[in-house]
Formats: sequence, C-alpha cells, structure tokens
Amino acid sequence: MIFKIVYSLFFILLLINCQSKKQNDVIKSYFKEENGVKREFFLSNNDTVRIRSYYKTPNNELYSEIKAFLDYDSLTYFYKNGNVYKSGIVDKNGLKKGIWKRYTNDSYLSDIREYMIINNESIINRKFYLTKKGDTAWYAKKFNSYKQKEFVDDTLSSRNSNMTLFNIQSEDTISINEPFAAYVSHFTPLLRSKNSEIVMYLGKEGDNFNYNFSNEDQVKLDTFPNLKLDTTNKINFERSGHEEQYTAVFGRWFKTPGEKILRGYMKEFFERDPTEDDSIIKGEHRVYFEKKIFVKDTVSVIDFSKPKKKDLIALN
Repeated sequence: MIFKIVYSLFFILLLINCQSKKQNDVIKSYFKEENGVKREFFLSNNDTVRIRSYYKTPNNELYSEIKAFLDYDSLTYFYKNGNVYKSGIVDKNGLKKGIWKRYTNDSYLSDIREYMIINNESIINRKFYLTKKGDTAWYAKKFNSYKQKEFVDDTLSSRNSNMTLFNIQSEDTISINEPFAAYVSHFTPLLRSKNSEIVMYLGKEGDNFNYNFSNEDQVKLDTFPNLKLDTTNKINFERSGHEEQYTAVFGRWFKTPGEKILRGYMKEFFERDPTEDDSIIKGEHRVYFEKKIFVKDTVSVIDFSKPKKKDLIALN
C-alpha cells in the first residue's frame, strides 16, 4: 500500500535516479520509478515532508500525495481528472484514524467515514452518506459509489449511514468548576428488532482507556444509563423526538486542570429469554468515543439565579 512507502523511505532514497534542488537547499525533490509507477519525494533538512505518486498514463496525472507530520501522515487521493477522491490521516503505523472524506468524480462530498484504532486495528466506527445537496442520506445510492477502477473496491458492501451522534454541550476549553456535558443519540440501532437499548461508558479520569482501547479489561468505568432509567435528565428531552432507550446523557467533573482526553463507548445491547423462533439470548454493538478538551486552572463565574432549562445535570 502507498502508506508503507514512508517507512521504507531510507532504502528507496538510496536508489534515487534524479535530483533537483531549490536555491536555498532546504527542499529537495527526488524521482523514483518502480513497476512503471513514478513517485516524487520531497525532503526538508533530510526529513521527508511529502511524497507524490502518479498514474501510469502518458500525462502522469497525480494519483496520491502524502504529507508527513510529527505524529501522523495526511493522505489525499485524486481522480484522473485532477479532482480529489478522498482525504484523511493515518498514524505512523499506516492505520487510518479520524475523519476520512470521499468525493464523487465531479467533486460532490459523497460520504464521511470515522475511523478508530481499536486493539491495533483500524475500524470504521461511524459512516455518513450524503446527497448532492449535502444532506445526510439514510441509505447510499448510485451517487455514493466510486466507479474509477482504481477506487471501485472502496465502495462498501454495507452502505447504510450509522447515525450515532455525540452531541457536545461544552466548549473545548472549560474552567475547573465547570463540567464537560454531552449526550449520545443512537438513531440507527442495529438490534432494534431484539428490543435493544443503549448505555454509555467513559473511562475514569485517572484510569482511562489508552489510545487504541487495548487495556479495556483494566479500565474503571463511569456508567451513564439511557433516559428510560435516567429520570433526572429525561425532562429535557420530553418533546425532542429522541427515543428514551436510545439516548443517554454523559459527562465529567474534573479534579485537576490541563489537557484531558475522554474515551469511552456507547453500547447497544439486548438480553432476553430464547423463543421458539430465535434462540439468541444476547448481543451488543459498540460505537467508540474520543474527545480532547482543556481544563483551565481558573474559576468561572456562574449565575445560579438564572438556571438554563436545557442544563444536563446528571453528571458523575
């Protein structure tokens, strides 16, 4: 895969065929052709800053571009007509993470996929298909397929939007006496036919999930039930259209200031007695959550004489 080029770069540079330099000698560009594919490597002070690959065509149209950063690489792929096909980031092991956007051949935003690294594997955590007008579509249409032969395999077999929304009520920077507040709305439950419901979990401040959730068995959790059980917050959603069993309020008060990363997951689950037609008694589906915020070592002034009707107050 194209990502792996970055990590074998030292070997590749030993085989460089041609070289050009800018006057200040800060940026160097090298070309390398391998199996008919031409690649161009850009270095600044002997560190790779960019790699371009080109189609095997007479005009050598740009196929992809990698931009190297300290902790991740940014990737962009292009159609043969020069328009962007998809863009996103990978970690230094070449695993996709965060938001990746895909576009049609004529530059309409087609779908958004959120990748999470779970146990050293990159998974699609959520995906949203869009219409030409930019509205979220429940089901992908022909519009959301990628017919150029280099990208056709990127059309997913399961092409429904995952409408699980984490609605953040707080700012990215808060004071030490302010809570982080949010709620999750699970609009597309996969286990609805089994009478499922959801629960939200967050790793505790001093005992959190690590970056790839591989320490799940050791993490201590804060548990946030759905609105069927959370009667304190239920009043805020009475006329909102949110289904009680698929909505949960969650949050955190912090003991210390500084940068905080909240990690956890929403679990859709069911447990039941077997029936004559269905012997399955339990199941679950997870959607993972990560959010970075900063807590200031200052105290904000709160006007308690004017309570906000929509405050989410059931926070651990």
